[in-house]
Amino acid sequence: MAERAVIIHYHLFKNAGSSVDEILRHNFGDQWVEIEGPDNKKLTPDMMADYIVKNPDIKVISSHTAQITLPKIKGVKIIPIVFMRHPIARIQSAYEFERNQESDQPGAKAAKDGDFKHYMAWRLSTAMMNQIVNFHTVRLKDFVKFTTNREAHLFRQRAIQAVKQLPMVGLVEKFDESMAKYAELIRPYFPEFKVIAAHANTRGAPKKSLQGKLKAFEEEIGRLSYINLVQLNAIDLDLYHFVQKNLWSE
Repeated sequence: MAERAVIIHYHLFKNAGSSVDEILRHNFGDQWVEIEGPDNKKLTPDMMADYIVKNPDIKVISSHTAQITLPKIKGVKIIPIVFMRHPIARIQSAYEFERNQESDQPGAKAAKDGDFKHYMAWRLSTAMMNQIVNFHTVRLKDFVKFTTNREAHLFRQRAIQAVKQLPMVGLVEKFDESMAKYAELIRPYFPEFKVIAAHANTRGAPKKSLQGKLKAFEEEIGRLSYINLVQLNAIDLDLYHFVQKNLWSE
């Protein structure tokens, strides 16, 4: 029997996940599903494996809450899709999204109740502080081995191990090139896979350069808040530059 292949899109908030899902839905239709953990909390690799085994017709799974650790299932090839984004640009996008969305969720409320300094202080006081502090590192640190918060000194090392062992890590700033590379991984199992033009759920001025966006964000929130944000995301920035240099260098 031929090996079954399942694509898992680890949908990281404000990392072009909606565009990725649009491409996957276009290709796989009702064989694409979105699943989350109980009460929208963590979806463990065992939960993911159980779902895959019990749903043999599913070819693609997208999840915001799945732990980025590949489930091990005999006879099943897992093709992971993970995108990173410049950490400060991702925070800017998340803040703008929450500030503009019609929602009474705490994040949206905090974004509307005051300026970015207010929003950042609120985030740092919550259990969801990692939405603006080393977001990618925290999501990737458990790939090789579950890493507790008491082992924070290992976060950077474990996250780098993750990006080394993943078959590919996409960059939002290189979205089209990233999807072309993912297509190369997918087509041996799904030869008819096509990358369509997709830029779903985007805001702002997409033609502005990354440096232009960062400069505008610094001017908006103030120099001190921007420096604080950079310091809080030192590990994530290091990880991002590692991926740029080692996985995406020309």
